Amino acid sequence: MEKLKKCERCRNSRFDFKTMPPERKCKFEMPQFPIEDEGACERYDSRFIEYPLTIEGIDNHFNNRGLTSLRECGKLVRISPCGEEYKGKTYLGILLGDLPIGAHISFNRESKKLGVYPHTNPGIFVPELGKIVYGCESWWGEIEKPEDLKDITSEEIENTWYVQLLKEMTRKEDGRDDEQEQD
Repeated sequence: MEKLKKCERCRNSRFDFKTMPPERKCKFEMPQFPIEDEGACERYDSRFIEYPLTIEGIDNHFNNRGLTSLRECGKLVRISPCGEEYKGKTYLGILLGDLPIGAHISFNRESKKLGVYPHTNPGIFVPELGKIVYGCESWWGEIEKPEDLKDITSEEIENTWYVQLLKEMTRKEDGRDDEQEQD
């Protein structure tokens, strides 16, 4: 892989879309320097974390945001996990709220501290399976009335806006349009 020039690695570098093809330019109108001239630009600020790195602390944001929920904990939901082992079956689940599934880590250049933030997703306890299934690995919906207890059907999945959008984008990439679909 070719090394990026210094200006291409600088957070002050922007694409100028007035030119075709777009060219990278410094927002301070500084000339571009090859990588060998690292010290030439006093406004250089790498957009990447570069090492060695001095860390003077960690701000752990799991304590105040890790187990908070944007949804009501304890609601009944119907859930159809995506894994093949579930064979498209729909289960009754209990919404546990937004649970951490990972961490986002950032570096504050001024304080020299790492920030650790929770990456959350709705966690749903499925008693029949004896485990938590996450929203990102299933199709699910809250049960608000008795009619909602029906299975999540393939038709419901096919009619979600993002599945429809993906189908439309795929159809256009393949050079098909609605008229060809109807034939």
